[in-house]
Amino acid sequence: MKKRTRFFAFFLAFLIVILASFSGCGNGEGDIATGGEAGEKSEIVIGYVGPFTGPLSVFTVAFDWVTEKALEEINADGGIYIEAYDKKLPVRVIKGDSESNATKASEIASKFVLDHNVDILAASWTPETSAPVSAVAERYSKPCLISNSPADSWLEGGPFKWSYGLMFYVESMMASYIDGLDKLDTNKKVGFLFDSEVDGVTFSALLKKMLPERGYEIVDPGRFAMATTDYTNIITQLKEAECDIVMGNQILPDFTTAWQQFKQLSYVPKAMVIGKAIAYGSDVVALGGDLGVGLITEIHWDRSFPYTSSLLGLSCEEFASLWESENNSQYPATSLGYDLALFEVLDIALNNCKDLESATIRDQIAAVSYEGIYGKLSFDENNVMNIPIVAGQWLEGETWDYEPIVIGPGNFPIIPAQDPIILPGTTRQ
Repeated sequence: MKKRTRFFAFFLAFLIVILASFSGCGNGEGDIATGGEAGEKSEIVIGYVGPFTGPLSVFTVAFDWVTEKALEEINADGGIYIEAYDKKLPVRVIKGDSESNATKASEIASKFVLDHNVDILAASWTPETSAPVSAVAERYSKPCLISNSPADSWLEGGPFKWSYGLMFYVESMMASYIDGLDKLDTNKKVGFLFDSEVDGVTFSALLKKMLPERGYEIVDPGRFAMATTDYTNIITQLKEAECDIVMGNQILPDFTTAWQQFKQLSYVPKAMVIGKAIAYGSDVVALGGDLGVGLITEIHWDRSFPYTSSLLGLSCEEFASLWESENNSQYPATSLGYDLALFEVLDIALNNCKDLESATIRDQIAAVSYEGIYGKLSFDENNVMNIPIVAGQWLEGETWDYEPIVIGPGNFPIIPAQDPIILPGTTRQ
């Protein structure tokens, strides 16, 4: 009998550890509700996978704060009324950390579906998350909403029946870059600084098509390995070719090394366009000194965007200011808009659901057409909601060390833009 008692005690302890392995987020912590008969259902559960640790963790800095604001509004009057249960159900979010790893993202998404029977899968930030989580959703026929990933990369895993994405198209990003460059007085020679990672290969290939169509000449030294430490040969080729413009895509540590070497070799192009590395003002500060002044990058969301949240009723300026007043830090422009848009779409979809069958939720996500923190949006034939992306330039700020201005609206002309600056002391003047 004692052996049997010890066995059950051990089994119970093991079960408790497993159930506690996922933490709650939003309106309170606690056990995870699972599906059941209509009368037993007590909440709507969203399983969210994101890179809360690892090199991509910078993109999740605002998630908890945005989740709290969104769920306060969604659950303010008891939650969302679902006809099949004849009652309102609060929405609950549980988080899983992908650790910036695709394999881990897949494992967590599978556990959300198989162990916790979440009603919806959600995930964000780059193909390392979007691809594996969407694959899990398709495998188990679970409605899924992804935010922020290049749509082009994500669609390689399609076609999708259960997964939908709030994403940007790479062509839109490149069009915005070229719009900004068109405003500058340059010789229209563009040097490439793209590594051999997926983004570097994809972006450089697209630019090889788009730049000549807009009257630009390309100087391409070729792809190079991530974590390269000596860029002397590349820089020398671009300098000797007298490129007024350099375009690249790197993570912050790699670009820091490269940009310092540009300065050491007395070659500062009129326009340095660098994706990924300098998404936040803190990234630009991390370059040191005044190395960030004038750098051009993509802007995924900005306080100057002329939109208002369908969920919170706040303009982009008001939303950014709310973050800064409550967190005493510069608003995380790249992630703040995407985090809120995820909840805007889910709120509308769930409010249109008569029951919580997976197919019902999937169909209502697909049907969302609304106006929110990114303007008027709906899903296209690829299951993509085409999120605005523009080109911006980092300048010394009045409130924060660096603040961005929009210089190229690209495919989104409703977004106001300014003229870029050319730094004094560049290679051509």
